[in-house]
Amino acid sequence: MTTVSIDTPNETEHSNTLGDVMSSKKSNPIDRCMKLYVAALSDAADEIGIGRVCMDSRIVPVTKNKTVVGFARPAKLAKSAVRHPYDEVQLERFMTIATRAKKDDVVVLQMSGATDCSGWGQIMTKISSSMGIRGAVVDGTVRDVDETDKIAFPVFARGRHPGTIRARLDIQSIGEPMECGGVTVRPGDLVFGDGDGVVVIPSGRIEEILTTAERVAATDKWWCAMLDQGKDPHELNKQKPIP
Repeated sequence: MTTVSIDTPNETEHSNTLGDVMSSKKSNPIDRCMKLYVAALSDAADEIGIGRVCMDSRIVPVTKNKTVVGFARPAKLAKSAVRHPYDEVQLERFMTIATRAKKDDVVVLQMSGATDCSGWGQIMTKISSSMGIRGAVVDGTVRDVDETDKIAFPVFARGRHPGTIRARLDIQSIGEPMECGGVTVRPGDLVFGDGDGVVVIPSGRIEEILTTAERVAATDKWWCAMLDQGKDPHELNKQKPIP
């Protein structure tokens, strides 16, 4: 039998952590990310040495809106028991992923390797959008992408599948640390995705990563300006090494 863990005290920690980050730092991390790009945060994490922050390269935007940034609302699904009657209570639990989320959250959903159904669709998109959720990152497959595009809600996933989760996946946990795309995700971590992929930054390292990423981006911008002027790249690298 699958043990279900939903909305644990970690969610209070999530709220407090975000408040600390956003009140004590120079600006909102979301606003700062919107001026950056995922590769800059990846480079910053490598420079600082905090370990892997990049999700598997096969988790990519499937919607027209290819940018998502916010704070992690993790949830994990587990494969249902074979020939086990579907319990509709599972859908009520599934909806709480969105209905108990906080504004500026990003749903991060682990499907435990399932590829025979969809972990995300138009109804969860509608609910999430109304709650101020900024997007969804799914380690698995999704559906209703055309409908999702109508409200410009960003969804990242491994691909598409039209099948329902009924009798295929059950809720295992909501608001608990888990692994998604090969990266540990905890409530309140910074999630940032664009056309290059998704990074997850631990909540306690957001400020130093963003500060370093801003320097990386400034160096990239300087390089591009110098190259547009026809400068010798080897000489430029002596002045300011490529990030």
